[in-house]
Amino acid sequence: MIRINLIPVRQVKKRELGRQQLILFALILIAGGAANYQWIGHVQGQLDKRQQQVANLNRDIKHLEKVIGEVNSITQEKRSLEDKLKVLDSLKKRRAGPVKVMDALATLMPAHVWLTEVADHGGSWDMKGTGMTNDDVAEFMRELKRSPYFKDIVLKRAETSNVQAQGTVPQVVQFEISCAVNYAA
Repeated sequence: MIRINLIPVRQVKKRELGRQQLILFALILIAGGAANYQWIGHVQGQLDKRQQQVANLNRDIKHLEKVIGEVNSITQEKRSLEDKLKVLDSLKKRRAGPVKVMDALATLMPAHVWLTEVADHGGSWDMKGTGMTNDDVAEFMRELKRSPYFKDIVLKRAETSNVQAQGTVPQVVQFEISCAVNYAA
C-alpha cells in the first residue's frame, strides 16, 4: 500500500493562507493609514481656514476699536465745543441782560414809586424804595410779577412814615422787596 504524506501540502496551504492574511492585514493597515492621513489633512485644512477667519476677525476688531476710539474722541470734542458755546451764549445774555432788566424796571415803575437802593446778590435783588401809598407799592409788585425778568417777589417790609417837605408833613410808605432776576428772559 502506498502512503501519501499530505502534511507538507497542508503546511504549505497554511503558510500560503498565513501570507495572504498578513498581506491583507498589511493592505488594511496601509489603507487605514492613508484614510487617516486624508482625514487629518481635511481637518487641518478646516483648522487653517478657521484660524484665518479668527485672524481676520481680530484684525477687523482692532480696526473697529480704532474707529470707536476716534468716534469717542470726536464725541468728547463735540461736548466740549457745545459746553463752550453754552458758556458764550450765557455770557452774551449776561452782557445784555442787566441793561434789559434795568430798562424793564424803569418802564414798569408806577408814577409815585421811587427806588432808593438796588442790591444784586448773584441773581437775586433786594430793592428799597418809597411810594406815596400802599396801593402804589402793590401796583409796583404786580408789575414786577408780570415781567418775565422778575420772579419770586417777596415784600419784606412796608412802613408808613412821615416826611417833612416844604413845611408840610405828608405820609409815605417805605418798602423793601426781594426777588429773583432772570437776565436771560
